[in-house]
Amino acid sequence: MSSPTDPAVPAGGPAAVDPTAAVAALAGHRRPYLIGVRHHSPALAVALPRLLAGYRPEVLLLELPPELGRWLPWLADPATTAPVALAGVLGDGGGPAFYPFADFSPELVAVRWAARNGVPVVPCDLPLADPAWRQREPGAAPPPGLSFADALRAAGSGRADEDLWDRTVEARAPGADPEAVRRAALAVGWALRADAERGPGVSPLDLRREARMRHCLAEAGQRRVAALVGAFHAPALLVSEEAPALLTGQEAPPPAGPTGTPTVVTSLVPYTFGLLDARSGYPAGIRDPQWQQSVLTADGDPVAVESATTDAVVAVCAAIRRAGHPAGPGEARETVRLALDLARLRGLPAPGRGELVEAIQSVLAHGEVLGRGRAVAHAMEHVLVGDRRGVLAPGTPRSGLAPAVRELLAGLRLPGAGDPARELRLDPLRSALDRRREVTLHRLLVCDVAYAEQVGGAGVGGVDAVTTRWRVQWSPRTEATIEVAGLRGVTLGQAAEGALVERRRRERAEDGPTVAAVITGLADAARCDLTGLAARRLAEVAVTVPAEGTLGELVTALALLDRLRLGHLPGGADLPPDELARVAEALESAAVRQVDGLA
Repeated sequence: MSSPTDPAVPAGGPAAVDPTAAVAALAGHRRPYLIGVRHHSPALAVALPRLLAGYRPEVLLLELPPELGRWLPWLADPATTAPVALAGVLGDGGGPAFYPFADFSPELVAVRWAARNGVPVVPCDLPLADPAWRQREPGAAPPPGLSFADALRAAGSGRADEDLWDRTVEARAPGADPEAVRRAALAVGWALRADAERGPGVSPLDLRREARMRHCLAEAGQRRVAALVGAFHAPALLVSEEAPALLTGQEAPPPAGPTGTPTVVTSLVPYTFGLLDARSGYPAGIRDPQWQQSVLTADGDPVAVESATTDAVVAVCAAIRRAGHPAGPGEARETVRLALDLARLRGLPAPGRGELVEAIQSVLAHGEVLGRGRAVAHAMEHVLVGDRRGVLAPGTPRSGLAPAVRELLAGLRLPGAGDPARELRLDPLRSALDRRREVTLHRLLVCDVAYAEQVGGAGVGGVDAVTTRWRVQWSPRTEATIEVAGLRGVTLGQAAEGALVERRRRERAEDGPTVAAVITGLADAARCDLTGLAARRLAEVAVTVPAEGTLGELVTALALLDRLRLGHLPGGADLPPDELARVAEALESAAVRQVDGLA
């Protein structure tokens, strides 16, 4: 349970709070003026300019690490075409932080509004260099019983897997007053926070982040402040009217200084709708970005949202016909009718994403999971996800993957731009430099960067070769393919992991992955020294290969596990030996059964 000093929670605990009064207190607060958001929300993106114009803030607090603040002028540049992403990478090899933005991201809308109106933007989140980001505690289990969030879900369609934000904020936003949208967003954030305080508690990381936000609020002095933060954090920024101290009674620590902290390298890079979609593997994504863009274009008009629904259904039907299945005007009309009827039955002003998806699945898929159903799924992905790609404004400083790769190749004494082609013989088991070179070249390969080509590679008599041979050259194609790979990350390691995750997503969409693809995925993750990804691929091997693999595939997988166990592949060095032994035992048992079957 939360303590009596938790933000916006009286001594009786969250269960004693009247939700209506709590949301009214959040919405009525004026310093700061609270705007709780989800990172990608067309509803708030439409309402935000009117909300900010009505309040007229003198300073805008934005939930963003301060190291990324230098990119805000380029992010707000009218010539910058979303989607784009801000990224920060710790110089000591820590994991990257990625912040994608689309036109329907409230943060981007706020940054653009502030630039047009001369309002300073203060990034108020915890610095990326703060060690708290790398000391996250595992989340506790939610408490039993009905929660505030469950009650809000029940007010929608009642489905257990309901997207709470979509049903409470997005689906009800068309035609609504901007203030009503703001209150709905604050209500969702308060419900989630009250449930957390009633059960497992707010994480130490979130508490530290909120302390930093309050510190920035205190530094704003007596100016009119609007705070654009995650809706979950909004209750932590309430200020007592009787005293300037915040309800938590905690003093925020000063921002981390440069002394003794790791260097953070930041970047602004173009992004794509395909990567922004949540199914790409990126946790900050949102389902069906092209549909969200259409809702933003409708500008809160229910009739325009209905028109966008019709356009999406017609486009899906056209894609189904291109795949060789019938989907004519009659089916399109029935799909639109069902989406509109579902919206009316649920008391919505216009169909939301849920109604659109349900109508398409019900009318066009004909209840088939395979065959026509798969064609409909591919058509929906093509139309609702979209293929939009961002463009940086002219003059934006070069950043991201290309400079990182040039610096990396120079440090490894590998050919760069203008250098002649070279042939290399690497001995990664005996030379630390060759080991780093080998990892780099494999990462470039999985990113489809035209730079390195492996020559040979197989040993003699079935024994693995100790050395490897490569032909490397920087060409004009190298520059172009690095730009494409840079859409997945700002370091070579991040881009390689993004490429492998995307490859697995495509394999699943095509009824895979096959056993061979599962084994290859583990090998590629290990060769690229991606230990976390290798651990996930090892779990896939343990399940898929013993159940479905042929004798040859089982032998190939066992050989790969031997290389991992012996440390011949970089990504296997930190895999648990007990887990490797357990998987090897399962593979050996399956291989013996295959031999018995042959006998």
